[in-house]
Amino acid sequence: MFVCRVALLFGLTALSAVPVAYAADEAACPRAGTLGVSRTVEIDTTGGPGFGMDNYKAYDFLQDKEVILTFDDGPQKYTTEAVLKALGDECVKATFFSIGKMALGYPEIIREVAKAGHTVGTHTWSHKSIAKLKTFDEGKDEIERGISAVHRAVGGPVAPFFRFPTLADTPEAVAYLGKRNIAMFSTDIDSFDFKPQTADHLVKSLMQKLDKRGKGILLMHDIHKTTAKAVPLILAQLKAKGYKIVHMTAKAPLTTVAEYDQAIEKEAKGLPQVGAERPVSSIVKTIDGPAPAPESASNGGEPEGLPAPPTPEAPSTTGSAAPAAGAATPAAQASPPLPAFPTTPSEPASNPAPGKQSAVVPMKSIAEPSSPPSPNGPVAAATGSLPAADTAAASPTHTAAVNLQSETPSPVKTVSGAGAQEIATANAAPAAPMMPVETGPQEPKKSISQRVKDAWEYWFGQ
Repeated sequence: MFVCRVALLFGLTALSAVPVAYAADEAACPRAGTLGVSRTVEIDTTGGPGFGMDNYKAYDFLQDKEVILTFDDGPQKYTTEAVLKALGDECVKATFFSIGKMALGYPEIIREVAKAGHTVGTHTWSHKSIAKLKTFDEGKDEIERGISAVHRAVGGPVAPFFRFPTLADTPEAVAYLGKRNIAMFSTDIDSFDFKPQTADHLVKSLMQKLDKRGKGILLMHDIHKTTAKAVPLILAQLKAKGYKIVHMTAKAPLTTVAEYDQAIEKEAKGLPQVGAERPVSSIVKTIDGPAPAPESASNGGEPEGLPAPPTPEAPSTTGSAAPAAGAATPAAQASPPLPAFPTTPSEPASNPAPGKQSAVVPMKSIAEPSSPPSPNGPVAAATGSLPAADTAAASPTHTAAVNLQSETPSPVKTVSGAGAQEIATANAAPAAPMMPVETGPQEPKKSISQRVKDAWEYWFGQ
């Protein structure tokens, strides 16, 4: 626990650095023969759409042999770095759903994730299951503290992408995210990499599921050694079997709520700050004896004594329920590219929502030819099509949960890669009313003993 505390203290020092707005590097991979990114899509998160057939069945935008890589619960020293290296070696982009506490503990790593062009989403403040909390106010605090913490750690806006811990949502949470214009992500294929197993077994199990389904959003965790070792093997299998990588980006950045920004700022300022802006090589120099080899994270190893984050629970099998009536949105503050965290609440703002849209979604390819029409979706297109949302397969419960609107087109737009055309989507179920949620009071500054208690409960359970 002491080591964990020290890691958090040192990690927070990077937060004082000048914030940087990271842009995805979508340039062509300089190395031939890599897996690369086949298609980049832009997600319009207005109204909080849901993706991933385990929970949300309305929007299935992937074509056969297309795969989206997602990683939860990080960042973590060594393992996340190893995952980043494996992805970089194959010029692959992924989406990382970061826990707020972990991002504050390792801000330099989550910034590397963003700098490498990956999409950064959020995964609550401390990985508490929203469905198991006594009140939704507690759940809202988990969501918003996580958002503000990841935003602060990255040093700039993050994507309005959210994944529920254990994939367990609630009607109130779904409604709240809808009003905040935050997309929800479940999964199509869960790796179950939190279970004890070898890297080879993990690869075999995951690929069997993927081969059976033929496409999907993959769920892994970048905090596990086994996953770090398995990712290069998984990418090699995907390349050998002809799978293609799809990279998700957001149409608009996520906004933060001022009072939660202030609470996270106090959380960070309450701890000692130790200068760590300079690289180790510029401070420590070998003057006698062999120089040490550069640190490498490729083996996914981890030094003895560094505690690992808590093991995630198995995904919940409880489906979404329809939101209750009424809605109220908290005051939200737009996230600037180079944020200066406020000391007083500012004017409320919400994630930018576009004006009324037609039923035709422009999905234009930059350089690739059109794909053949999908055989299993209601599609109308002039020059080709992408698979339409399988709205017929969505249960009434899930349809309501993702807040579909009767004249709302697919929120997914292909911005680069193969298969970008205009398509018309089938009408979805009417919008469901939202649950009113009020902004809670600002969290008071915690004592040292309370911080120690919180850290103990986070790492070792209550």
